[in-house]
Amino acid sequence: MKSDFRTFSDLPKSILRPFNLGEVAAVVDVDRKVVVRMIKKGGFPKSVFSKSKKAVSGSQQMLKPIACPIVHFDLAVGHLLSPRLRRQLLREIGDVARSSSKQGVFEKGILRVDLAGSVSKTVSRMASLASAEAAVLFDPEIRGGLPVMRGTRIGVYELADLCKFETVHYILENFPSLSAEHLEQASLYARAHPLSNVPG
Repeated sequence: MKSDFRTFSDLPKSILRPFNLGEVAAVVDVDRKVVVRMIKKGGFPKSVFSKSKKAVSGSQQMLKPIACPIVHFDLAVGHLLSPRLRRQLLREIGDVARSSSKQGVFEKGILRVDLAGSVSKTVSRMASLASAEAAVLFDPEIRGGLPVMRGTRIGVYELADLCKFETVHYILENFPSLSAEHLEQASLYARAHPLSNVPG
């Protein structure tokens, strides 16, 4: 087993904070309703729910960052396991994510689960979300404070909508100040922070 997979220690501190349901869904690349269903079915250990005062976002439930690899794992294989084995592997996921487990792969009989791969994929997406958030600027002097891509006057949500209907080539040709990374960042940011949740 390789030991070069990414863990929470590889992430910027800005992303190691409570997540709203939209952020978890965007990181795992699922619909928000999937995360809501997991909560309603009791799919998360109680320790995943954030009790931090900073975690208050209206009436929205906030989750610790470990929720991201848990959702990814559950959708991939967790739902196929017995409740006892699932709980055991959820504890292991937490250890792998925090770099306190070197195992990374769980094997029992013919069952082989790559926990490190699941953690690594979600940690990589969490890093992408941190990058997207850092690329967005709220400045009252630029477009009245609407979120724009840093270094431009191009609205994040406008760009994310454009990405749904136009090719990358077309957008980059018509907006030379943008890069393909800007397009990915705008799309991920808009997905994690729907327009109805934007401050202002």
